[in-house]
Amino acid sequence: MPTIAYHTLGCKVNQYETEKMREALESVGFETVPFGSRADAYVINTCAVTAAADAKSRAAVRRALRLNPQAYVVVAGCCAELESGHFGAIEGVDLIVPNKDKHAVPELVAARFNHVLGDDKQRRSTGIVRPRVRTRAIVKVQDGCDHFCSYCIVPFARPGRRSRPMSEVLGEIEALAAFGYKEIVLAGIRLGSYSDGPAVLPDLILRAAAVQGVERLRLSSVEPWEVDEALIDAVGHPKVCRHLHIPLQSGDDAVLERMNRPYTGRQYLELVRRIREKVPGIGITTDVMVGFPGESERAFENTCTMIEEAGFSRLHVFRYSPRKITRAAQMSDQIDEGTKKARSQILAEMGKAAVRRFAESFVGRALEVLVERRSAGCGAPVEAKTSLAGFADNYVEVRFSGDASLIGRIVTVEITGVDKEGRALGSVSRSESPNGCGGACRDFALS
Repeated sequence: MPTIAYHTLGCKVNQYETEKMREALESVGFETVPFGSRADAYVINTCAVTAAADAKSRAAVRRALRLNPQAYVVVAGCCAELESGHFGAIEGVDLIVPNKDKHAVPELVAARFNHVLGDDKQRRSTGIVRPRVRTRAIVKVQDGCDHFCSYCIVPFARPGRRSRPMSEVLGEIEALAAFGYKEIVLAGIRLGSYSDGPAVLPDLILRAAAVQGVERLRLSSVEPWEVDEALIDAVGHPKVCRHLHIPLQSGDDAVLERMNRPYTGRQYLELVRRIREKVPGIGITTDVMVGFPGESERAFENTCTMIEEAGFSRLHVFRYSPRKITRAAQMSDQIDEGTKKARSQILAEMGKAAVRRFAESFVGRALEVLVERRSAGCGAPVEAKTSLAGFADNYVEVRFSGDASLIGRIVTVEITGVDKEGRALGSVSRSESPNGCGGACRDFALS
């Protein structure tokens, strides 16, 4: 039985695509092993969104070759798409697969080991495909981007826009629900642009929420200009998570214009206001970039002010990284690395404060938490009492004590405090804790 290891960098779409490879190859006898293990084959699904992602992609390839120089090594993903010559020059790399051919990776790997791969429909009809036991599943519904923000290399790596047929998406969600997944994450490179004929993303959301067995539906990321009233209304559905990730990138209008982001700071804030008005308790997270060419001190201050006014529940902070062939890489007024580092540290601290502030707003209230994992707690053996962790629908991380049998379930947790990392602490109701730990155990944070 051949062994295979995977390493995935980057977005949820990449994660989904790797999972499809794993399912297909396991169906014909491949054994999946951790990436740090010696394996007969390695698949590195790369990312190119930043220079750091490039470096990590190259490092992963070198690591695979050190683990087993004789292994069959496949490099796929955005970095492979854009830097095929670099990877082709590395001795030991056997196959470089562009994004448009990524679906063929399982067949190519199987053929290398003299295995015959049936199609996805056949594997599902025979019940061979078995997703890993997890609490949430990602479903890719859209791929590609044609907007060309001036800093972004993604439209070059995943050109154009295309959406999966709604019937196909719903069929996959039904299969995942049958396997016991409680939460489905809809993902896309430009998720908000999803369309299937006259049907658009809000229509897909409502149809997916109606699938029997689905208890939660979460969206990965949507661009500000693609959040309309219909989408906000769909997010208000009881099964849809009260969480939207809406990239801001900058709070300065001049910088936004140079980035080719089609909105102003005021328009963004008005969007946030409308969302919160219709969906109380929603968590709004965002991406913010520092050090874009021409970002003055005043422009950076405008971003800080915008973050405070928007009241985000979490920030993902990135330092601008020049990507060759993008317009921003050719701009003359590049920012030095020291300034980028200093500004990113300021925003990182603001992000930590935002996480704590949002979590603290739920102290004394109840949140529905999808229980995901455990570690020893309550001063008792892990078999009896455990410390449990999971996320509320609005993406607040919650830690509480309870019985391990709650893992994989959605339970009500009364929030009693917040730890220094901004994680909510609470107690699950006794009725949902079979061994009676529930609220009887004191609150504590996981190590």
